[in-house]
Amino acid sequence: MAKKLNPVSMKKENKRIILRYLMEKGKASRAELSKETGLAQSAVWRLIGELEDNGLLEVVGISTHIGRSSVIYGPTKSFVTSIIFNVEIAETLVGVGYLDGSWEIVDSFDTQKDFEKFRNMVINSFEKITKEYPTRNHISKVVFSLPGIVNYENKTLICAPNLNWRNIDFGKEFMELGIEIFIENDANLSMLAERFFSPDVKNSKVAFFLYFGEGIGGALLVNGNIVRGRNSAAGEIGHVSFCEEELERYLSLMRLLETSENAIDKSGAKNNTLQEKFHYLKSLWSEGNEETKKALESYIKHLAITLKNIIYFINPDVIILGGLINDMHETFGNLIEEELYRVLDKTLFNTVIRDTIFEDVPPSLVGANVLVLEHFLRIL
Repeated sequence: MAKKLNPVSMKKENKRIILRYLMEKGKASRAELSKETGLAQSAVWRLIGELEDNGLLEVVGISTHIGRSSVIYGPTKSFVTSIIFNVEIAETLVGVGYLDGSWEIVDSFDTQKDFEKFRNMVINSFEKITKEYPTRNHISKVVFSLPGIVNYENKTLICAPNLNWRNIDFGKEFMELGIEIFIENDANLSMLAERFFSPDVKNSKVAFFLYFGEGIGGALLVNGNIVRGRNSAAGEIGHVSFCEEELERYLSLMRLLETSENAIDKSGAKNNTLQEKFHYLKSLWSEGNEETKKALESYIKHLAITLKNIIYFINPDVIILGGLINDMHETFGNLIEEELYRVLDKTLFNTVIRDTIFEDVPPSLVGANVLVLEHFLRIL
C-alpha cells in the first residue's frame, strides 16, 4: 500500500516541486508554474507567498501580454547557497553558487600539495568571499570538488594520488569556517550538474561522465543515482590497467601537452593554464604540425578504445565528455567516432557521445552547487 502524505508533508512536497522547477528553469509566472507542475492555481499562489516570506523566492520581472501582465518569480539571489573550492592539481578555482542554480567564479589560487598551505589559502579565500557574499544559516555550505577518491558521507578524502593527499577529514580540517562542509569527487559532481540540467541524462537509465582534468576520471549514473561502490572508487577509470599501465598514462592531458612541450614553450604559452595550452595544441594540429598530429592520433586512438570498453561494459544511453576541457567532441568528434566504429557495430550500440553542456566553466563547479541544492530540497 502506498504511503499517504499528511497535509504538512504534502505542502512541503509541493514547495519542493515549485522550487525545483524554478531552480531548473530560472523563472516563471504563477500561471506557468500551475500549468507545468500540475498544482492548482490557488495552491501555487499560496505557496509562492510563503516561499517569498521565507526569503527563498523574489520577483524578478513582469511579463506583459495584451490586456494583462504577469509577475515573474525566481529563486532569490540575496545569499549564496555554496562557496565552492574546485580543486585541480595545478589550480583551485573558487566560486559561489545561488539558489537559482547559477554560479560565479570569484577567486583562484595555485593548488598547494602541502595540505597545510592549501588549508591556509582556503581559509584566506573564504574570509575574503564571505565579506562580500552573504550566506544563510542551515542552507549555505562550503563544497570541495576533489580529484580523487572521496567518502562523501564522512567528508573524508581517501586519496588524491596526484596531490599525494591521503585520509584527510575535511569536516574536521575546516570546522573553523563555521559552515557545514561537503566534499565530492570532481567527476561525480560533473554528473550531478548534467543530471540536474540535461534532459537526456535525467531520462537515461545509464550514463557515464568521462572527466578530463590534468588526469582522467569518470562517474557512473544508474537510474538517476551516482554509483559510488563499496569503497567510493566506482568510476575511477584513470586507474584501470591498459597494456600493463594505468589508463591515465594514455589519456592524461598533462602527458599529451608534454608531447608538444617544445612548441608550446616557443609560443610563450609555457606558464599558461592547461586550457590555454590545449587551445594552442589544437591550433598546432589544425596547422598540420607533424609532432602534434602524431600525438593527437595516438591520444584519440586510446580515447576511442576507452569509449568502446565503456560501451561494452555498461551499455550507457549517453557518455558525456568534459572537465577542464569541454570541447573534446566538438573538435575531435569525427575522428573519435571514426576510430570507435572501426571496432564497434554502430547498429548495435547507439550510445550518444557528446560534450558537456557547460562550455566555459568546469562542470564540477556547477555540480558542487547542485549538490547543495539537492540537499536543501531533501531537508526542506
